[in-house]
Amino acid sequence: MQQLLKLGLIFLFIFASIISNAEPVPAWVRIRMHKELDQFPNIQGTEIKQVGNNVWGFCGDHLKFNNKFLPHNNFITRKPNGRFDIISVLPFNEYLAGVVGSEMPVLWPLEALKVQAVVARSYALAKIKERSSRIFHLESDQNDQVFLLSNSPKTKMAVADTDGITLRKNNGSVLKAYYHADCGGETVKASDVWGPYEVDSGTALDPWCASKKSNQWNFEIAKDEFLQRTNLEGLESQSSNYTEKTQFLNLGGIIFSVQKLRELFGFYKIRSSVDSIEVDYQRVRITGQGFGHGAGLCQWGTLAQVRMGKSYLQILDHYYPKAKLVRDTSSILSMNSGAN
Repeated sequence: MQQLLKLGLIFLFIFASIISNAEPVPAWVRIRMHKELDQFPNIQGTEIKQVGNNVWGFCGDHLKFNNKFLPHNNFITRKPNGRFDIISVLPFNEYLAGVVGSEMPVLWPLEALKVQAVVARSYALAKIKERSSRIFHLESDQNDQVFLLSNSPKTKMAVADTDGITLRKNNGSVLKAYYHADCGGETVKASDVWGPYEVDSGTALDPWCASKKSNQWNFEIAKDEFLQRTNLEGLESQSSNYTEKTQFLNLGGIIFSVQKLRELFGFYKIRSSVDSIEVDYQRVRITGQGFGHGAGLCQWGTLAQVRMGKSYLQILDHYYPKAKLVRDTSSILSMNSGAN
């Protein structure tokens, strides 16, 4: 009963802050763990109570739904379309530790995990500001940052050792810091990937990824299927090589972004920016090097630099040369902040 009362108070505070357009409480974050569920979720080991109109609360340890562990405090919301979302409420630094352990291998050196912690913190704070009027702050999947609960002392240490440190834009606001696995030798502007509204935090050369052979890929598909999937009427034979990490391709007179092609054919098939494209009367063959959109931090390049002895601050400066590193002591959070 005490836990449910606490959950109800948290719920009321959350919706009061949404209605008043107030800044979200920095010690807590609301993560959408599951979305668009057709049926009301059945969660074992807890009692689900209605705490508001179309909102139910539940709490407990070791809770699980669809093979994913849930944090202690959770809500179920019924949406206007009749479907259900599960939203978890947890301390911000607990969330960050889960992101660090999900987005980067925990076996990597602590200094690399510190880099990931600063970038994840910056991205999350920027998204929290964007969604201050929404019932949730962040998705728990690749639409934002992958989050799974983590009990790793190493990820918690990476978050604690960098507490309060964020990447900032020139105007002082927090940078929505993007990151990816492998740049293939050179990072690109976020604005080249997602549009001019994204802030240019600089690009970087990355000889560590450029020298790797294991990150080279090629994608080959029948021309007829390619035309069908892209809704193109025709495509003349061509052979194009790109000296820079191109983000746009001219196909049959229509400009396609690489990100759109990755969405159409799969992120594991067209893995990164395109180095070349060859079209003949039967096949389309696309090649590239790296994995991911290519903007911001390169994780494999980070690992290489850590092994060379560079600090996490030096690595962040390398990948975000136009951003500022700021330690905001007013927003430093303890790993235990808001817990219990």
